[in-house]
Amino acid sequence: MSNTNDLAQLEKELQDMLRNVEPARRRLMVKKLAQTLRKGQQKRIAQQQNTDGTKYQARSPRTEVTQQRLRFIYFGELRDLKNWKRGHDRITGWDNKRGAIRTFLRNRIERYISVETATTTKRVRKPQPMFRRLRTASFLRARVSGDSAVVGFDGVAAQIANVHQLGLEDQVNPSVRMRYPLRELLGVTPQDRELMLDAVFDFIVDKRW
Repeated sequence: MSNTNDLAQLEKELQDMLRNVEPARRRLMVKKLAQTLRKGQQKRIAQQQNTDGTKYQARSPRTEVTQQRLRFIYFGELRDLKNWKRGHDRITGWDNKRGAIRTFLRNRIERYISVETATTTKRVRKPQPMFRRLRTASFLRARVSGDSAVVGFDGVAAQIANVHQLGLEDQVNPSVRMRYPLRELLGVTPQDRELMLDAVFDFIVDKRW
């Protein structure tokens, strides 16, 4: 069964269970259901899984090009750069000691220790899980209006999520477009369904709600 059909079936079952609950308590329950569903989405995204339990396709490795080292004496101190480039009157590169990009005036360099101009190229993957920010409550919203609840994204976050949700093509930069693998950010798993139905059942039989 498709995820759309799963959601429609779940919605019908929840509506049937809540039909005889008074409006004030029903709105309270709908809010609780929205929060429960969002937590389920956040947990699954953190696990990097689609709704069928399969893992998200890993990121494509990116190419990292590094220019070799440049070592020199600057105001009496040894400076060690990588990925450096030479400008008209200055040199800019990653300062290994400072851990940041630095710029140096060429006429202030007292002495060059070594100059390596060759470059190295390697394929690297980002170690961090995908969608770390998108799965936070700031972007993955749970909203309630009357007897209805919506869990999803808005604005730019919704556009990004939709590209991955459907495996669409998108602009990477002004000159490159690419098709992204399908990675489901929203959807109902069997576990989500059971949690929602259990929550409604507990709500109906427990008058303390």
